[in-house]
Amino acid sequence: MGKLWQRITYCRHRSELWALALAKRAPCLAMLPIGIVVLFWWVIAPLPILFPILLLQNLGKLGELMLALFSIPALVVLGFALPWFSGWYDIAAGLMLGRFTAANAKEKALAESIRAYRTRAI
Repeated sequence: MGKLWQRITYCRHRSELWALALAKRAPCLAMLPIGIVVLFWWVIAPLPILFPILLLQNLGKLGELMLALFSIPALVVLGFALPWFSGWYDIAAGLMLGRFTAANAKEKALAESIRAYRTRAI
């Protein structure tokens, strides 16, 4: 499971770096590529929790109990995802206003993370 999570994080970082590079090329439209990537990962993140919830809807009282138990990890995922989500929109808004410092710092951090993953994978 650890390798799978690392691979997902690597793919997410690569897509974020792609969106950031595209947003830096056209800062007035920065919200579009960043929004597409953030929305994609916003949909992908809760899928491991969403599938069991959909399967448990028809089990009556037992299903309701299980849904209540599954809501706790869903809230935790949401709590971790909200700062990531708003941080990307702060970067996009900064790019649209002509501020590139946060975008450059994020680009450097993403490139370093991708480089670190590639050295570990070899």
